[in-house]
Amino acid sequence: MFLGKIRKTVDSFGMIAPGDAIVAGVSGGSDSMALLFALWDLREFYPGTDVIVSHVNHGLRGAESDEDAEFVREAARRLGFPFECVRVDTEGFRKKRGLSLEDAARELRYGFFNDVLTKRSAQRIATAHTLNDQAETVIMRLIRGSGSQGLGGIRPSVGNIIRPLINVTKHEVVEYLRSKGESWREDSTNSSDEFLRNRVRNELIPLLESYNPAVEQVLSRVAAVCAAEADFISAEAEKRFQEIARVVAGGVLGDTEKLLREPPAIRFSVMRKAILAAKGDLNSVSAKHLFSIDEVLRSGEPSAEVNLPGGVVFHAGHGVFFFTREEKFREFPPTEIKTPGTRRISRDLEIAVELTDDASLWGDADTGYFAPEKVGFPVTLRSFSEGDRFVPLGMKGAKKLKDFFIDEKIPRFLRKKVPVFETRDGIIWVGGLRMDNRFKADETKGPWLRIRIRGSSRKLFDLAKSLRAS
Repeated sequence: MFLGKIRKTVDSFGMIAPGDAIVAGVSGGSDSMALLFALWDLREFYPGTDVIVSHVNHGLRGAESDEDAEFVREAARRLGFPFECVRVDTEGFRKKRGLSLEDAARELRYGFFNDVLTKRSAQRIATAHTLNDQAETVIMRLIRGSGSQGLGGIRPSVGNIIRPLINVTKHEVVEYLRSKGESWREDSTNSSDEFLRNRVRNELIPLLESYNPAVEQVLSRVAAVCAAEADFISAEAEKRFQEIARVVAGGVLGDTEKLLREPPAIRFSVMRKAILAAKGDLNSVSAKHLFSIDEVLRSGEPSAEVNLPGGVVFHAGHGVFFFTREEKFREFPPTEIKTPGTRRISRDLEIAVELTDDASLWGDADTGYFAPEKVGFPVTLRSFSEGDRFVPLGMKGAKKLKDFFIDEKIPRFLRKKVPVFETRDGIIWVGGLRMDNRFKADETKGPWLRIRIRGSSRKLFDLAKSLRAS
């Protein structure tokens, strides 16, 4: 019965093919030992499969951890499977990365499993998650405010990671090991109240079972339904994402109106994809954050932002939105330009300054022509500052640059990425937008001082305009 369930899961998700080499994560606990012996028993159905027994000694329980490693080594020896083991400083890694102990241990485990996969030219990584683990995960994510994607729980198969035991219970695991006369190691930390998973397992699930004895099976089915729905929505959202947003230098830029036309399920999924692209993961991102973003989008405010986990900031204004890591979206450093030449101002801006008789770029938005007798060196490049004023080309009176940005519908979050050029006599050019009327040049009378701007910051601004116009 036990092996039949596992084989059905393996075949349903195409987890194992004949001849596969499988890296099996084995801690020594009952679940992982059942995985190890199940892979041994299943070899007759998948000829030529090999198993590399892989153990991570987290060094958290002193001699107990060392004994676990030796226990697993001996089991691998008895079965004739190769054994790989590593000792890691989980506590040091946790502090260095600012992670919880559970997250740190998980990262170290999967990092080691992937190293073994490469070293042994294996095809799969097998972990021993069970139906009980699935139920606990669903409850934990529900408590933390996950949406349907998170409530999909632990996926049976993701990439090269397989979980053959995902549809069997802890009770079935124990009965299987006992039927084979095999033992396992009990982790003393499993009874600790320090970890949320332990409290869910030892306190909350027994309470829920008093309402429904089959609650773990129910939660597992809920996870399967949520996963199927979330995967469908995610696939549809991926198509919409290409129409709504663009991944650009520093983040994800998108069209607010297009996003708001989508139903909430698609809208939230697009948000998640944008956060993932900007942040690199979705750790600590919950439904609460998605609702906050949605509220800002629907508010119609000309400028607003939401701080997200991991240093990501969501900006919105004037019809566009932007997800970015704040440290990647800084103002331009003030730069004094004393002579002609090409200069890299920042990661995303380059300027070329020259004296020239060439008028071929006259009228180009990224190029400014100035009369040398009106504009002399040094020229300072900087970002917008509150209180800036200039005389827009075609006007006689001064205007606050802030009001100019509002009239031009430049979102607040993009204003710092507009290069401002000035001399001691005032602003001469709001780069890419408008020259100052006082410093304009006569197209018929060269030579001119010509300034050109290039780089991803300019592309970001152009993309924002094109999104609003499309």
